Amino acid sequence: MSYRILGVDPGSRLTGWAVLDLPSFGRTFNLISCGLIDAKNKEFPSNLGKIYEELREVMEEYSPGIMSLESVFSGVNPASLIKLSQARGVICLLSSVFNIKLKEYSPRFVKKSIAGYGDANKQQMKEALNIICASKSSNIKAFLNDNMDSNISDALAIAVCCATDMSNFIYS
Repeated sequence: MSYRILGVDPGSRLTGWAVLDLPSFGRTFNLISCGLIDAKNKEFPSNLGKIYEELREVMEEYSPGIMSLESVFSGVNPASLIKLSQARGVICLLSSVFNIKLKEYSPRFVKKSIAGYGDANKQQMKEALNIICASKSSNIKAFLNDNMDSNISDALAIAVCCATDMSNFIYS
């Protein structure tokens, strides 16, 4: 059985996304596509509409079976937390509209899953992704250069975390 996973790094201004194909659990996976939704020049609620429309197009084009995203963390200031929650609401709505299984992971869980350390920084995450992807994927490493947008690499990390999370594949 094959799985297609959409990893999303939610943000009210920049939302990264990555689509992985996982032919079978624990073997290999391939990056199908990745991108960035840039809503920073839009004012509320137009930014939410842009996120909705562009992510809807991604979902229509790639037909994922699982969507994974980071859960909200409380270290953000209240105004940012509200905006992030609104963006996440739009993303969660899309999983419901498309009837896609939604998996949420805390930022610490994603970091621990990828880098083995819950407080890993962006560079440590990219290095760990390089190591994981060197053995699991034939095409992801090329996307992980130093110029890759951190929102896209975060979305890729969330998708890889989901792809390696055994609980997704038990009774699914």
